[in-house]
Amino acid sequence: MEQTAETRGAAHRAGELTGAALMARDRSPARVRRGSLAVLAMLLVFGAGLWTVSRIDPTAARPQAEPTSESTSESTSESTSEPAGEAGEGEPLRVGVEPRRVPAGTRAVRVTAFCTAPANEVAAQSGAFAASPVFAGSPSGAAMSADVALDPALPPGRHHVFARCGTRFGTAELEITRGPGRTERTEPERSATTRIALAPARPGDWRDHPDGEPADTTLDPSWTLCRVQITHEVRMPADDPDVAAVRAGAAARDPGGFVAERLGAFEVVSSEFLLDLAYSTPVVRTESGSREAVITFTGVHYGVVFADTNRFVGVEYQPPGETVPRPAAHEIVVTATGWTVAGVSGPPPLAQDAHLLRLNGGGSPMKVAFTEDGRNASVAGYVGQDKGIATHLEGGDPGEQEAEEQDGPPGDWYAEESVTFLGRVWTASLTVGLAAAGLILLYTLARALGGAWWRRPRNGVLAALVVGGTAVFWFASWAVSVEATALAIVAGVPALALYSTFRAARGRSDLPVMVAALSGAVAGLVLAAWPLVASFGAWPAAGVLAVAAALAGVTAAVPGQRRRLPAACLALLGAGVMLAGMAVLSGLTPPHLLWLALLVLGWFVLVFGWVTEASHRWSAASAIRWVVTASVVLGVQLYATSMMDYSSIWTGLPWDSLTIIAVTVAFSGVPLLALVMLVVRVRRLGQGPAGLTEPVAFHTAVFFLLLMRVSTGGAASGLLVLLVWAGVFVLLPPARAELLRPVQPDEHRLLVRDLVKRRSARAALTGLLREPGEGEDFEQRRQALEQAGDRREGPLDSDLALTTLSGRTPWQNGLASLGVGALLSLPYSVVRIAESVRGQQSSATELAAAALALLSLPVLSMVFGYFYPRVRGTHPIAKSLAFFLTALLVELPTYVYTLVMATIAQTGLPEPGQPTADEALIGVLVAVGNIAVVSIGLGLWWEWRLMWLAGEPWGRIRDVRTLRALAAPLAAVAIAIATTAATALVNNVIAPLPSGPAVETTPTPSRTP
Repeated sequence: MEQTAETRGAAHRAGELTGAALMARDRSPARVRRGSLAVLAMLLVFGAGLWTVSRIDPTAARPQAEPTSESTSESTSESTSEPAGEAGEGEPLRVGVEPRRVPAGTRAVRVTAFCTAPANEVAAQSGAFAASPVFAGSPSGAAMSADVALDPALPPGRHHVFARCGTRFGTAELEITRGPGRTERTEPERSATTRIALAPARPGDWRDHPDGEPADTTLDPSWTLCRVQITHEVRMPADDPDVAAVRAGAAARDPGGFVAERLGAFEVVSSEFLLDLAYSTPVVRTESGSREAVITFTGVHYGVVFADTNRFVGVEYQPPGETVPRPAAHEIVVTATGWTVAGVSGPPPLAQDAHLLRLNGGGSPMKVAFTEDGRNASVAGYVGQDKGIATHLEGGDPGEQEAEEQDGPPGDWYAEESVTFLGRVWTASLTVGLAAAGLILLYTLARALGGAWWRRPRNGVLAALVVGGTAVFWFASWAVSVEATALAIVAGVPALALYSTFRAARGRSDLPVMVAALSGAVAGLVLAAWPLVASFGAWPAAGVLAVAAALAGVTAAVPGQRRRLPAACLALLGAGVMLAGMAVLSGLTPPHLLWLALLVLGWFVLVFGWVTEASHRWSAASAIRWVVTASVVLGVQLYATSMMDYSSIWTGLPWDSLTIIAVTVAFSGVPLLALVMLVVRVRRLGQGPAGLTEPVAFHTAVFFLLLMRVSTGGAASGLLVLLVWAGVFVLLPPARAELLRPVQPDEHRLLVRDLVKRRSARAALTGLLREPGEGEDFEQRRQALEQAGDRREGPLDSDLALTTLSGRTPWQNGLASLGVGALLSLPYSVVRIAESVRGQQSSATELAAAALALLSLPVLSMVFGYFYPRVRGTHPIAKSLAFFLTALLVELPTYVYTLVMATIAQTGLPEPGQPTADEALIGVLVAVGNIAVVSIGLGLWWEWRLMWLAGEPWGRIRDVRTLRALAAPLAAVAIAIATTAATALVNNVIAPLPSGPAVETTPTPSRTP
């Protein structure tokens, strides 16, 4: 018994151990997964920390002066005398300079303002500063400080430092003492003298300007003309390289650039220039036996000072860079005739009088302001570095200075920052309109994509990638985030597109699998080409790659071997990745052409994936056509919008050009392709009557109408989008169920013939009732005609025969309506394009906005045709009137807004390209005429088309022999002639084409289709 018990205990223990082992074995995969995740998390944390540490820049050491014992003691006393705290709001600002006394040649000092305002509200300026200081908070948090660069050529003397912190102002003093002797210059000694002469000018004096006559010589009698002549005399050794360069013609094409690089840049500021500063060909003068040469540069500027502006003329000087040796001495002599020196910034002048200045052209920028003799002007803001300090020096209120910087005059209700009640209402309306328009656009885009699209998890990843990339594009740093995001988009979106079309085609076609395999093979060949060429040379590598490509091609071509194609292509991709990885580990750097080839391959895959999924056409020929077309369009766009050396693509593509291509593809090519794919999907949905009630098709049409209005609306885009949103529901109310049923061509023919019979009977009944008559025969005829007019055959009332699809698909009707709308608005569009080209609106953004503005009405016509049975009205002419009202809401507000702004604008000098009130009024009338032409013409053409599709002549429902029936066509022709004539004869009739910035807006709906 004991043995039996022991045996049972051993068996029990063995069973427990076996169960524990089984449980441990069952838990081992979970433990392995958790351990793997822990290791992966640790690696991610370690990588993130390593990346973060690598991004930290070492703190730059603060520039130090070369202190003497005296300056050290004084700086210490200065810093200790300033209390570390914030004074009251009404007390002056305490400002410290450390060190306060420095020897000549000191590179920088530290300026401290004892306040705690934000950095953008702290500023300082002084004639000793070589640049504007940038303030940052001190470690104690009780002060703001900045290291300020000084001009090394400053002579000994005292310099005042003006500082501002919010609305408090203060001053300090910086003293430059004599320093050690200057070191010997190794470059050849040069000296320069610049003479600037400001004098009044008269019409016709500009004949001595290098550019000749100004383009427009229409002058107002109240304007003051001025002439500024700048003469540089540069003395240097006769064997100086610049002398040889000038003799060789280096300064003949661009003398101004030659001068700016060696002596500094000079600029003349006035209300407007007639002829900007330009230099004539420089003159070299040498004498026999002399070792010195003199080069003379002469430049002339002609400007205008308006009577109703701040009447002053300014001359600015920016020192040259360090690319060429500077002159050992550079004196600037400024003389003025009829003008008085009103303000100077920069180092203290060597000499100054009412009409004379002598300046040392060292390493500091300088500004000089002049006012007309006997007149006053505000110049402190021009010569100073900070507007608030300038207002304080002039004894003004900084709050008033902020009001003067508004876009419109103070008190104007249309100014963006107006302080009046109407101004605040207008600003609030614009803000609310933009917010509402943004919500509407977002809602409409979400509905246009469709509920089924959002329910797919892969599309959530795509949406997150696109939204994140857009946010980075608009708000992040260009140098770091935008390029990386663009590369992520061009790599991730094609992979998602290929996977999505594979899921959509599953069970229908194996084309996505074939394309994925071939894309992987091509990527493998591209990756393998670089290490093979680097190791064996071009020809051996080409032979190896050709053999590999041939094997893959044979596998794809032979039907029996086609099932092995994915494995073969996967092997090629793996080999390419392995070779490329080994090359990288060996220290080789991938060429930029490799990345360009992969980017192009990704674009091909993206176009294929999106177009096959949107169209549900699994045809290789169709996909190839789309890929070629989209690539050509993207290439044209890339060439037109990016400024890069295209020859470098084949000779040695630089990284900057590659990133330009990637950013253009990610943030321009991909969004445009997505918009085109929305249209392709609407085309697929519009192949049957169900497209009339499909919410995706309806919201896609609305989204495009809203998007075109946003891109051309400018500041009032939000309000215009709301009007477009309202206009769509005026045009497309909820449709009657009987109008949405499919109507075949034979049924349409019978309905039209029945309609003609009933209309003929009703016309005969009307004629009978107008004639005097009575008796049984009269009653019989009347009853027969009434019955004939009321009798109908079939499930649809023949009175609605001209409101159906007429045996065509919505997409066919939409294309037909688009062509007619574009043709009817062609004269108007051609003249507007000519006016815009004449007005030199030729940038890529302006041309795109102009194209959208001209396509808006044809696109609305396409919406009219696509949803024709849903359009308000029971016959084509009534529907065209609903189209007219909608077009007024969509198109006219842009021109009315221009008219209102031109009417209420204050009188003054007209800005170039801006219309007057009369021109804006004519623009409104011409726009109304164009809308009327398109609306009436579209209704008449649609009526004719429906009769033609039924095989009946148009005259059976519209008697062209009566003046009453011809009223609508004659009105359309008259309006078209008047519109075209007015557009062609009136200068700048609509101002240039609308080219306002595209406000990123998006929609919220109030009803569903």
